[in-house]
Amino acid sequence: MDISSIFTHPESQIACRSLRETMTYGELYSRSENLAKELVHRGTKRVLVYGHKECMMLVAFLACLRAGATYIPCSTGLPHDRLVDIAEASHADLVLCAIGRGFSGSNKIPKENIKKLSQNPPETKVLLPEEIDGSSLAYVIFTSGASGIPRGIEATRDNLNNFIHWVDTAFTLSETPGRVLNMSMLSIDHSMVDIYYALTHGHTLIMTEQELKEDHTTLFRHFQTVNPHVIVTTPSVAEFCLERKNFNKALMPALEVIYLMGEALHRTTPHSLYERFPDVTIINAYGPTEATCNVCSCVITKEMCEAPIPIGDMNQGATQIAVMDQNEDIILEDGAEGEIVLIGPSVTAGYTDGSTGGFCEIDGKRAYRTGDIGVVREGKLYWIARKDSQVKVGGYRLESSDVEINICRIDGVIACGVIVQYGHLVAYVTLDKEKQMTPGQIRMAARQFLPQYMIPGIVRILDSMPMNDKGKLDRVRLAQL
Repeated sequence: MDISSIFTHPESQIACRSLRETMTYGELYSRSENLAKELVHRGTKRVLVYGHKECMMLVAFLACLRAGATYIPCSTGLPHDRLVDIAEASHADLVLCAIGRGFSGSNKIPKENIKKLSQNPPETKVLLPEEIDGSSLAYVIFTSGASGIPRGIEATRDNLNNFIHWVDTAFTLSETPGRVLNMSMLSIDHSMVDIYYALTHGHTLIMTEQELKEDHTTLFRHFQTVNPHVIVTTPSVAEFCLERKNFNKALMPALEVIYLMGEALHRTTPHSLYERFPDVTIINAYGPTEATCNVCSCVITKEMCEAPIPIGDMNQGATQIAVMDQNEDIILEDGAEGEIVLIGPSVTAGYTDGSTGGFCEIDGKRAYRTGDIGVVREGKLYWIARKDSQVKVGGYRLESSDVEINICRIDGVIACGVIVQYGHLVAYVTLDKEKQMTPGQIRMAARQFLPQYMIPGIVRILDSMPMNDKGKLDRVRLAQL
């Protein structure tokens, strides 16, 4: 399967459903075609798509793919300053808005409403390109950057087509059309699993508003109403749901697949899920944004819950997965711990700022050193730890320095050190003695600089930061405080 398979389903089938609207495949086809022709007519090359959980976001994504333009998804939930940083770094020549008229700070870029612009084709006759170079960019996703400024990751059409083919092999549903539940923001790569699996198979993508995930009662009411066949989410969300006994098969009798990704999966989570959903298939998947989302996955059986959980089967797709020496391009033997390196068609084109990061070339092929330490045992890949300052909390990959830099922008904060403890992001701060602030006030002030998922759940105020013998922040001592 590839991008073209999205446009082969009966037009009367429901393609997507959000809180405010429902859209058939026929409407998705016609609107995306109208919008694609408008983009071609205008000569648009890079499009910032601004919105939340609206079907019109998908119209814009597909229009860009059909027009050969690059889309940059951008959530309304991001703080203003971060939106401005993304707008400047994206080099977009158009902002397409799913709702409203965009955001202040993007005034230099022309703005259009997706619904209005996709209603009719342009008055001038326009032909869509018959062939588009696979090396051209399909999308750019912005993630946390070590400098405190979001960094874009550029994926080509070949990258996306390879991912669509891979996810097609990850699991199947017994019923078509099925209902695929989207739980992540459309501006992060987690959502690519549910978006492209649903649309290439003719299923219905159902979007879950962020607000629903904050309360068990409203979220479970949503689950019951939707009765999905697939849930794509993080272990943290699954664990949140498991806090209530009524999260079980009676709530969602149609559920066939629970697809987990984005962070380490502890053995107790699938064990508990199997107790509540005895007949479900649980999948654990792995892959960074730099490699077009997931590159491997593994069905987690009930027997696996008694041991460390693998993150995927080796040699599952076209991308080679290797565990290598951390300093040299030497593949280690099974059982030896090393850095997980990805080689081949999943590896994206690089960063928008031109930085190298973990991108490299191995044996003439594009490769990415993930910074994850792993090991291979009996054909399965296991994650062990990170080798740098990147952390994962709630399924989101973060640079601890990004959080630290932005918390230090708060008036009165002198220094900040961020670590992860017991699955939570914890910020240790020192304050100007003339500025008295509570942890709650610091968390509240951080909202103007950081998206909600990057705001530490715990803030602790210190008189001074612990330093090591090199004069650097001693994170080990922080964890012991």
